[in-house]
Amino acid sequence: MTVEERPAKSEVWQARIPAQLARDLEKDAEVLGLEGRSEIVREALTRLHRQALEQRMADEIAEYYGGEQAPLPDGVAK
Repeated sequence: MTVEERPAKSEVWQARIPAQLARDLEKDAEVLGLEGRSEIVREALTRLHRQALEQRMADEIAEYYGGEQAPLPDGVAK
């Protein structure tokens, strides 16, 4: 097995959630085709991370332009 083929190290995170949220997440998992709690939690955390990355990028752009609207790309009409 090469380095590229080895799975990444992982960590276990735990959280207690309200029973109703757990039932709702199980229904959501069916709709999204997710199997099991681990897959639900991984997907949720991946989406949370993606949202935070997008927010950080938006904040950096806003800071760079000093609160002014960033210019639109060439060829994009207002």
